[in-house]
Amino acid sequence: MNSDGAVESPVPRVSVVIPTCDRRALLERVLSGLLAQRLTDFETIVVDDCSADDTPDFLREFAAANPAFRLTCLRNEAHAGANPSRNRGVGAARSGLIAFLDGDCVPEPDWLERLIAPFADESVGAVVGRVDDPPPRNLFELTFKGTHRVYGRDSANRLIAGNMCVRRVALEAAGLDEDRALPQPQRDGRPDTSVSGRGDEEGLYLRLRTAGWRIAAAFDAGVLHLHHFGARTFFRQAWRGGRSAARLVYKYRLPQRLDLAPFALAWLTLPLGAFGGWGWAPSALFGAAALAAIIYNDLCRKQKTAWETAITLPLLLVYYHVRLAGYVFETARLRLSRNRPTRLEKPINLV
Repeated sequence: MNSDGAVESPVPRVSVVIPTCDRRALLERVLSGLLAQRLTDFETIVVDDCSADDTPDFLREFAAANPAFRLTCLRNEAHAGANPSRNRGVGAARSGLIAFLDGDCVPEPDWLERLIAPFADESVGAVVGRVDDPPPRNLFELTFKGTHRVYGRDSANRLIAGNMCVRRVALEAAGLDEDRALPQPQRDGRPDTSVSGRGDEEGLYLRLRTAGWRIAAAFDAGVLHLHHFGARTFFRQAWRGGRSAARLVYKYRLPQRLDLAPFALAWLTLPLGAFGGWGWAPSALFGAAALAAIIYNDLCRKQKTAWETAITLPLLLVYYHVRLAGYVFETARLRLSRNRPTRLEKPINLV
């Protein structure tokens, strides 16, 4: 384990940054996955975000048991959140390529080797890998299945913080947002890491695209995302996802979200039905458009079966309405509150 004053080893080919909080058992699986990597020329920086469990003891034991594994452990004295922890890890990293894993994402043995392969092209500023879900255990997990699917190999449609790699020069210029994150919800007096929905990487994606970098996809660089859902986490994810989307739109001066527009328009035009005749038609049309968009997304993008789409559709409709409520709430709050992200002076222009 590295510490201040330690003799530095040669600069590794890639640095892997992992933020974690109260996930000792999952972290053990993640680090075991890194131990099994075919590519060995890398260092790992774990940023412990003030865990209350035995994560610090485990990390010391792991480092002692694996002296050849280049591991740097940092600990936040107070809970800072995911992106501040990632940024702290980047500050300690020594490589020109910075890969990111979440503390519940277990990499396949060839993950790192395949994730960095697209950087042979100098125009590539970041690469996003494949995120697999474990077999769903309930209807909530089946509904969420495929949410992290990426499409577009030549120009990926998104980044995923739990499985991505970024050139240091691009990352230092763009940065990971720290002022856009919502306060982490609490459970029993501790940060509730079962709830995410922050979209931590979306600002980075926009900045990289604006700077002209290409975002590539490595579909063969897979991780297993060991994040489970029940009713509580599912709906809190929807609420926080809507709020986070509103903060992204506000900070980067983006157009209003198209994925939520049909739902909003269906409700806004519903009162027209009171006039009788065809007054109900606009609301019905927007409602049908929302339904069609959900079905298309599940079948074509998430690649669910027709049966999976059918049995999860009612729950997904509720999910989107909760997400819309969070979006509307946060949009209004941002207009009225002084506690809001720093807004860009000009609308962002994707290259």
